[in-house]
Amino acid sequence: MELKTMARADGRGMYLLFPKGEPRAVRRVSALIVLRDDDTAASAEQLLAAEGLNRLCNSQNVIIAFPNPIGGRWNWTLDPALPDDMGFLKHIQRELDSPVENEPFSPALAASSNPLSDERFYQLWHPMADVRYYAGFGTGASMVCTLAAVVPQLTAAVFAENGALSPAALRDAANAAVPAYLAGCPEETNAYFIHVNGATEADGKGAFVHPTNPCQRVVSVPQGKRATLAEVYHMLFCRVRRTNTSVYGDVDARMQSEAESSFTLFAQDTRLTDGLKHTWLTHVPKSVREHPETRVPLVLFFHGASDNPLEAADMTKLHVLGEREGFITIYPWGTNRMTWNSSMLADEPDDDAYIAALIREMIAHYPVDPERVYLSGFSNGAGEAQAVALCHPELVTAIFPIDANWPGNRMGETDITWRDVTPMRVGMEKKKTFDYRMPVWYTYGGREISYPVYNRCTQQKQYDFWKMYNHIPIRPTPEKECPHPCGCGVPGDVTERLYPTAAHPEHIYDVQRFFSDDPEKQNLYNYVVMLGKGHEIAPMDPELGWRYVSRFRRAADGSLRMV
Repeated sequence: MELKTMARADGRGMYLLFPKGEPRAVRRVSALIVLRDDDTAASAEQLLAAEGLNRLCNSQNVIIAFPNPIGGRWNWTLDPALPDDMGFLKHIQRELDSPVENEPFSPALAASSNPLSDERFYQLWHPMADVRYYAGFGTGASMVCTLAAVVPQLTAAVFAENGALSPAALRDAANAAVPAYLAGCPEETNAYFIHVNGATEADGKGAFVHPTNPCQRVVSVPQGKRATLAEVYHMLFCRVRRTNTSVYGDVDARMQSEAESSFTLFAQDTRLTDGLKHTWLTHVPKSVREHPETRVPLVLFFHGASDNPLEAADMTKLHVLGEREGFITIYPWGTNRMTWNSSMLADEPDDDAYIAALIREMIAHYPVDPERVYLSGFSNGAGEAQAVALCHPELVTAIFPIDANWPGNRMGETDITWRDVTPMRVGMEKKKTFDYRMPVWYTYGGREISYPVYNRCTQQKQYDFWKMYNHIPIRPTPEKECPHPCGCGVPGDVTERLYPTAAHPEHIYDVQRFFSDDPEKQNLYNYVVMLGKGHEIAPMDPELGWRYVSRFRRAADGSLRMV
């Protein structure tokens, strides 16, 4: 366990315990932040032993953090005359990646495709925001309850022993669902968490569950009857995650550790491109294993920048859909284990060649139908899905990328044209020999940086290119000062509104369907916005994309047909 003092938090400290092994490995790392009233190392060590946290750290890949209070208490009453503990807790979210001071990794380097040249890369643990949990004892328990009420987006679930909610916390509460394990808490605290989770008593023994979203769960037990914190982690924390799919986030299921046994890991494999090392996960459904004579679809999903294949699997659950629908799923890791070279820069890894070789490897050695190869990805990985489809349309049937702020300046306007973007230029060059079409179902978030869509933003550059590529008439996109009321820049030829999930009836999708100018018009481009979603994968994003792309087939001559 190491003490980390944080210069940008006025020198306040926290004790950190990291799992054994390499930080940048194919595993899902979460964080458990424990608030106690003592600031000594001995108090942290005592809780590690009493609550079973030493073993939990290594067996479940959990970073354990003990932020230190000031004056032996936490400001759970939100008293402006006392230390700003809420601000401190917001700050430490950015400090969990590394034992060293402040951020260990610069934004400029993280955006590069060559992070391995910086030694700080090897210290980066990267516990993603959707799997961070809080626990509290003493006034720390009340602080945890306050944090869950006022800034619920910071935690996926909480544990509190004797935790209370002050009038100020109830006044400022967001009233958003946060799963909770409450031991000996006042009735007012229990009532708040049961209410915001929309839960009703399930077993008569203190368990309360939402009727359509079982992840929204509250367990209330009397003082002296509680489980250890490690046991709470297994029964509650590791089962839920918080997705950035609304202003305060939503509660969704987390992939269980036993599901990892369904993957085959190819680690640092050198068979694909001139001996370079590559890593990917493969999931083959039971139906395919039992009937290997039947050719089935292949779906590749590309992780976002700084993520890894296992994190991508948890975010998308595409392999679960593949088990149901009968397709093989691949989660590849970028060559540098950080980003995808979606711009095809010459001095960075050739991920395009890597993925093309991986597709050919799968067709050669698995029962993959070469007419049904589909690509998806998130963020930087969504850019990679588009790049591979453009460079190898003969290998790819259709794509369903998610939240690609690509190409150009993702923070504002850009003057680039498709001729400035290597994959787009390569794609248009290939069309000179055969007029490929590429069906696209593209999903974006209503809280993303380029929404509402405006002229010269990355979204306009992206969708106008795909319209040109697929022979879809291009209409001008309004300027930033006067966006179209549809929010999507240009309304589709056909507009739909979808409410696809009972667990989250508030997740609404606006679909803009665009059709080609062929004699038989084809719906080859779709701009889909999930209202309220930030930079995140919502539970139905992959499934809606799959429903669209799975209708298409790519013949050996490159032509496209729909079934």
